[in-house]
Amino acid sequence: MIRSFLALVTSIIVLTGTAWAEADSALLGQRFIYHPAVLEAMGPRLKPEVNLGPIVDSRRAYLLDIDEEEFSAKQRAPVRNVWDRIRNGFELPPLRGPLVADRELWYGQRKELVAAISQKARRYLYHIVEAVEKRGMPMELALLPVVESGFEPGALSSAQAAGLWQFIPGTAQRYRLKLTEHYDARRDIVASTEAALDYLEFLHGIFKDWQLALAAYNWGEEAVLRAVQRNQAKGLPADYENLTLPEETRYYLPKLMAIRNIVQSPELHGVELADIPNTPYFAKVDVPVALDLQSVARLAGLSTGEVLALNPSHNSSFISGKGKPALLLPADRIDAFEQNMAKYPVRARDTRKRNERKGVEKSLVGFQLPEGRPL
Repeated sequence: MIRSFLALVTSIIVLTGTAWAEADSALLGQRFIYHPAVLEAMGPRLKPEVNLGPIVDSRRAYLLDIDEEEFSAKQRAPVRNVWDRIRNGFELPPLRGPLVADRELWYGQRKELVAAISQKARRYLYHIVEAVEKRGMPMELALLPVVESGFEPGALSSAQAAGLWQFIPGTAQRYRLKLTEHYDARRDIVASTEAALDYLEFLHGIFKDWQLALAAYNWGEEAVLRAVQRNQAKGLPADYENLTLPEETRYYLPKLMAIRNIVQSPELHGVELADIPNTPYFAKVDVPVALDLQSVARLAGLSTGEVLALNPSHNSSFISGKGKPALLLPADRIDAFEQNMAKYPVRARDTRKRNERKGVEKSLVGFQLPEGRPL
């Protein structure tokens, strides 16, 4: 009896010691087991568990090879605009090599394109930076729409991926982005940003590594896990730089890192980024009244292009009304819009509602406002 008890105690100590050693050792691999819901969604093709190699998270000044003290000083630099907030939040591990250099050169030779993308980003980037920062995620992720869509919310790929974050229909449904005849949440600035960050957090939870998570965002988690398993079976390293990837995915992270390097030091690349103040560009306003694009533009004193750029998710001309998402308008036009809405004729409102049900578009009757301001 005593021998059995001692044997039991010894086994517990050994197992506990092993668990502590596994938790503390950076040399031992990580073991990931799929959530049953993920396995069910993907089918029987994947093994229920995958062993990932150790990940070393090097959070230092890898961009300019400066020492830790100088890097810390850079991190404490005062925030004058959104770009400063982004630079202060860079933390992805280094990625050097010919592909990054190639993409830096490519963007550096297209300075007008980079300037145009940064000009589009001024509408959305503050909101994205806020969302990334609240989750404690690397700020490089705020630049991902440059790679995905060039900050064009109406972008649609040949694979039917849409919006700033380029969701395909299947992934959109997984992350509760509604796709209807009249509304495509993949193009909704707020909804798609939250869904994209949810997806990226899920991928990081699988791989415990942002490079592999980003590869999976482009190629799919199942495909990246297969690539990891193939390298493990051959006794090869299973990190991003050693995986066999399709060409698009091979260039995906280098593109992001090249953009990060350009944002870090635009003057070294001869690039001028649009000035983006560290203040909200847009705000939400709930409008239960049915309004079409032109009416919203008149009420807000904006061009239709500006209204559409902030509300690109609607497939019909009516972009407000009962059951529709809140309107996004420039923050400095909210007061004017609400004041003009208070003067909006009740009869015209009722007519607008009836017209929406009939699918008929009519201009405002007897209600004139100044034309929308230019972009």
